[in-house]
Amino acid sequence: MLKQRLWTAGILIPVVMLSILYLPTAILQWLIAGIIVLAAIEWFAIIGYSGRNKMILAMVVLAIISSLVWLLPIDTSMLMPLIVWGLILLIVCRYAHRALPACMQTLLMKRFNALILASLVLALFGHGAVMLHQSSVLGPQQVVFVMVLVWLADTGGYFAGKKWGKTPLAKAISPNKTWEGVAGALVLGGIWAFIGYGLGISGSVSLPQWLFLSFIVLLISIVGDLFESLFKRSHNVKDSGNLLPGHGGMLDRIDSLIAAVPVFTSGLFLLGVF
Repeated sequence: MLKQRLWTAGILIPVVMLSILYLPTAILQWLIAGIIVLAAIEWFAIIGYSGRNKMILAMVVLAIISSLVWLLPIDTSMLMPLIVWGLILLIVCRYAHRALPACMQTLLMKRFNALILASLVLALFGHGAVMLHQSSVLGPQQVVFVMVLVWLADTGGYFAGKKWGKTPLAKAISPNKTWEGVAGALVLGGIWAFIGYGLGISGSVSLPQWLFLSFIVLLISIVGDLFESLFKRSHNVKDSGNLLPGHGGMLDRIDSLIAAVPVFTSGLFLLGVF
């Protein structure tokens, strides 16, 4: 398993990084769309849209919602990720250690409701990634920054949680995650945020603003991971798929990024970067 994970990561990470840094947004946006479609196939199957006709219907819904997001005024589209992920944060915090009530079960398990929510989250991710990439000359570097921030946070959280983890973070959602792991994620992510600022990736953003935004995004990335776990637990699924050897499905790999990227983009927008 570890060997598979290393091989997969060793091949994909350089390809992803080079694509982000050197491809124009006009081309990269299609690669992002492809990733979203792969993740959507897995997510929609979890919800119950596994047949051909049902999957086509689900993809049409995703396309409509994505189009609507792009048609919104930029102020509205940049505010939406903060609202959506703020509400998801409240749900995760409220039900971190207790079973979901009937109303929340309905939201996550009733197929059409779950389809709308999943499609909205994926659409906001795609919109945020493309907008960030094309925002300025530093856009591609900032996309890489937020991706590395999430990966390092995941690594720091894993090792700190494994070595010192005792206090459950969200026992009812993901029993293995701990507050000590969150602390490890913050430490490693904080170091990377300082490095990013030193490299000039922050652009015109001040150091306090950059660090504050980085920590918020890091915490939201953990919420994204927990949100996918909540979905999978509600539908009695362990992994979203097996597309990536040693890593599970595409959705398992980008669950933190679908939260972090649009929130990071919205944060930079509110700070006047673009």
